[in-house]
Amino acid sequence: MEPIEHFLEYLEAGPRDPAGVFNPWRDHDERDGAPRSGMPKRRRENLAAYLEARSKSARVLLLGEAPSHRGCRFSGIAFCSETELLHKAPLVARRSLEPTSANAAEKPQRERSAFVIWDEIERAGAAHQVVLWNAFPWHPHGVQGVATNRKPRPREVADGGEAMRRLLACFSHKLSIFAVGRVAEAALVRWGAHECAGCIRHPAQGGEAKFREQFRTGVVSRVYFYPPWKIPAVPAILPRCAATRPSATATAERCASAC
Repeated sequence: MEPIEHFLEYLEAGPRDPAGVFNPWRDHDERDGAPRSGMPKRRRENLAAYLEARSKSARVLLLGEAPSHRGCRFSGIAFCSETELLHKAPLVARRSLEPTSANAAEKPQRERSAFVIWDEIERAGAAHQVVLWNAFPWHPHGVQGVATNRKPRPREVADGGEAMRRLLACFSHKLSIFAVGRVAEAALVRWGAHECAGCIRHPAQGGEAKFREQFRTGVVSRVYFYPPWKIPAVPAILPRCAATRPSATATAERCASAC
């Protein structure tokens, strides 16, 4: 079985505890287009095309928290809404991808964090060098219903570690992993299997300007084809993750201020 196929199979199976979780690659509901039962397969195909476009060119991975009810839930791709599928199609994959929401033709789903991240990726000319993913890959929702978001629980993040391992097997190069926000940073510490290149402020909740600054100063230098001994040092403006610090507790405030 090919790595991408192996990875998609794991995602489709879902987390160990599916309570309070919507699985974009298996589940469907009244918000999906017709035929509803076919939309999870379309999202799996979207993700496969996204990964295939980066399998040999990717150099950087931005790790977020979890999918939102407006982004990956409908596109199948982390930090990506239907708006990016339709309006930034050549950046997302090497072929056109399909939206899956019931109202996509009139009003495709959009997400502000996705807009900010893809805007910076496009500005850097690095669409196929950057991979976007989440510590908990499935959509965690609140008791109010599936059209809400919540922070993933620690045991859910633990399930994300196996998904991350399978994801990284899809690429021919080792990726520099940046945590986007403190949940992602904590996940890398918990998994203990991946070196963290730095911590970036999440663009949500007032973090857009800081994210843009840190992406430009700390991430873009890792995108291109530097030999390992020539990779520029991460600037001081971009804090290291707790996973790579001598003492995570002693210096936690450094990343808290940025993430």
